[in-house]
Amino acid sequence: MNVPALQDYFAKVAPLPQKFGVYDCCTFLIESLLIGWDRDFRDELRYFDRKTAVARLRQDGGLREAFEVVFGPGGYIKDGPPGSIAWFGDEGQKSVGLVMPIGIFVKGNGCIHRFIMEDYRTGWRTD
Repeated sequence: MNVPALQDYFAKVAPLPQKFGVYDCCTFLIESLLIGWDRDFRDELRYFDRKTAVARLRQDGGLREAFEVVFGPGGYIKDGPPGSIAWFGDEGQKSVGLVMPIGIFVKGNGCIHRFIMEDYRTGWRTD
């Protein structure tokens, strides 16, 4: 895990407004995995604007399903290793977060939220 590069990236993107299809939770996650772990999922998950994001999610059946296309069925991750993906949103708004040693980071509107890892959370390992 490249901590200095992640710190620089988080400082740069934290103040950005969240805009679906332009800079959102998925974009934050994909770029974090590339910068922090050199894991490149851009071809599998990235979109470039709202129109292509909507088309992609419709094609796959939703946000969770798009991640399942790439990583397989989500499973429970307990104390998942840094660089894993955590799922939020079995009800209401849906999002994905980056598992870090001090919690789960999720891109918000003008900030990065940090959540404490619950005992069990659905997600995917990326290693």
